[in-house]
Amino acid sequence: MKPWLAAIAFTLVSATGAHAFQPSVDAAIGKYKSGKLVDFRDVGTLMREAAKWCYAYEDQTCAWTDVYFDVDEEGAVFEINNAWDAERNVGFTDIAVFEGNRICQSGYDWVPTVWAERRDDDSVISGRDLHDLKQEIYANRVVPLNEADDCFDYLYLGADTDSETITLLQRQYVDGVHEPTSDVEVSLYFNAEDAASLSLRW
Repeated sequence: MKPWLAAIAFTLVSATGAHAFQPSVDAAIGKYKSGKLVDFRDVGTLMREAAKWCYAYEDQTCAWTDVYFDVDEEGAVFEINNAWDAERNVGFTDIAVFEGNRICQSGYDWVPTVWAERRDDDSVISGRDLHDLKQEIYANRVVPLNEADDCFDYLYLGADTDSETITLLQRQYVDGVHEPTSDVEVSLYFNAEDAASLSLRW
């Protein structure tokens, strides 16, 4: 498809809501135009149905990713993965709660759930090395985990049927105040193979 035709197709898909997704996903996003705030119930549907949330996508890499395990009207249990440094990737299980139309950190201490791997060969980090990494994570926390209460909401940006992705803008709130410098685009992948092909960027 020529670039200008692709652009028109993307615009039409975004504007009409005619997406090739699961019916529950179509129902969740079909009512939104670009720039509109997504209701938390529809955010919950997208969390349940997407294979992976990729933050700040760039050349098949993500700054960090989310995979949601359990989502209901109260909140979500999910795994976050990111590069801890140039040598190590980490992942951990976190718990967030819905407050109004935002999803918020719950103060859950996720450090005991941390797992890690070496970036050069994907080998698992365990034993003393993993213990030391967890202590390093605790030491690097600016805000204690039990006091973490930042909140987030999402603006709908668009959908692409060819790549089976939906794009949102995540907005962050600190002490109830929007922090625009922390806003980030997130690409929701509904094709499991494509989601698995993404890597983490340092």
